[in-house]
Amino acid sequence: MGVDARHPLYGEFVTDWSQMRDTHRGQRVVKEKGSPYLPPTAGMEADGIANTESVGYKAYVAYRTRAVFPDIVKAAVESMLGVMHHRPPVIELPAAMEELREKATLKNESLEMLLRRVNEEQLITGRLGLLAEVPPGQGATLPFIAMYRAEDVINWDEGTRTGLEVESLNFVALNESEFERQPGDFEWEFVNKYRVLILGDPTTNEAQGEGVYRVGVFSEQGGNPNEDVHVGLDFTEEALMTPAIAGTTMTRIPFVFVNAKDIVTDPEEPPLLGLSNLALTIYRGEADYRQALFMQGQDTLVVIGQATEGDVKHRIGAGASIDLPMNGDAKFIGTDSTGLPEMRSSIENDHTRAGKKAGEFIDETSRSRESGEALKVRVAARTATLNQIALAGAFALQELLRAMAEWMGANPDEVVVTPNTDFVDDRMAGDELAKLMGAKTMG
Repeated sequence: MGVDARHPLYGEFVTDWSQMRDTHRGQRVVKEKGSPYLPPTAGMEADGIANTESVGYKAYVAYRTRAVFPDIVKAAVESMLGVMHHRPPVIELPAAMEELREKATLKNESLEMLLRRVNEEQLITGRLGLLAEVPPGQGATLPFIAMYRAEDVINWDEGTRTGLEVESLNFVALNESEFERQPGDFEWEFVNKYRVLILGDPTTNEAQGEGVYRVGVFSEQGGNPNEDVHVGLDFTEEALMTPAIAGTTMTRIPFVFVNAKDIVTDPEEPPLLGLSNLALTIYRGEADYRQALFMQGQDTLVVIGQATEGDVKHRIGAGASIDLPMNGDAKFIGTDSTGLPEMRSSIENDHTRAGKKAGEFIDETSRSRESGEALKVRVAARTATLNQIALAGAFALQELLRAMAEWMGANPDEVVVTPNTDFVDDRMAGDELAKLMGAKTMG
């Protein structure tokens, strides 16, 4: 049995995650992906686009190069993150876990920074995972948190649904494949690496209440990071180890799924997928529009009344001349520009729709003659998605920290993570304050 097998729902959502990741990274990545995001025209296909030396391929490269991809997905994510974190979250921890506040991950990220990254992944793909890990060795006293992107949580199992029994996570497979520098060398090699989290007996799909959490890492040198190919690494129970803190093991897998609106195992659609689709629509429209503009500036010279025998070449422009026989003629012909205004108008309309979807609608400052309560109601209605994301991310982090507290022997009830859900900037300008104080003085 291969540890790199995929869950059925993984295959259903991975295309959306990939598109969201590409459109968030921007123009360079989208253009590198080529035809999936910008299909070639029928003429380019007919001219043999598969051959890199063909006219069709070179025409497609020029077509793609002239196109402009709008970075509205990245701008939207940054804008929304700024709104969500313009006030810091409140994180309460027991004394034994205070060290995690500033060093929660192996990269020395604070819990506040980690929560920001969690919210960013929620906005991009709407899916991620958080794992509490213990450093190798028997003397570990403090676990750390590892975050896994949607694409890296490849398989999971909660057991078979039977009656009204509460489902319990008993298996998770994580893709940790990466480049590693070779010992004593400066060369890098890609390593296929998978972490398997098991609760209880790995031969069954049921999580026993008395089961002990174990983990194993399976790796193989070689592979291509740009290809999602199953390498077929076999699972062996002998490779599993039992993590412990001060001799205490876990009777649950310390892993939490994080979606945009909840923390269940089933994935959901990325919250900004509609914006990503619209960005690609603009990209394709821009490609056609700029192709039409290019063709407008590339008129063809037609010479009438001159023999075509031999290799006849004509020079055009100032200082050039064309010799024609009696009654001959020469003229330029070009493509019709009638549809250009409509194409431009369509792109502008798409940009307007994208602006409304991108979070630019968030007006977090008070308007004149609008009460503070009315402002909060209006912004709350427009930021419902952000509110759900903030609450789900904070709740997931709180659940994992409570599991870590229980593992360490601390009181899990002392762990509380409260996100910022006040997206209204209700600061008062100087003239407004003067008017308020004047009104108060006058009773």
